[in-house]
Amino acid sequence: MKMTVLAALFAVAISGCHTLRFEITSEKHDTVVFDRKSFFLWGLTPRREVQVTDHCPHGAAAIREQTTFVDGLFATITLGLWVPRSSWYYCLGESHQ
Repeated sequence: MKMTVLAALFAVAISGCHTLRFEITSEKHDTVVFDRKSFFLWGLTPRREVQVTDHCPHGAAAIREQTTFVDGLFATITLGLWVPRSSWYYCLGESHQ
């Protein structure tokens, strides 16, 4: 039992986290929209196209993609069958059009 727990903790520890942030403009954002995307089979499923205007109808100031600790934990628990990824969209207001 101890070895199983240690192996699980080791797997979570080495799964790591990563963050990508795309700065589109230096203008101040008005709202932040959170979205979690799902990938399957260790991310081997087809790419998912995202329309930023679905989240930010007036445009985005920045986009942040991150594999959080919780995302990595879910990926580890499911042995990579489900790999979630978190996204934040920093949206411009209506006055920025």
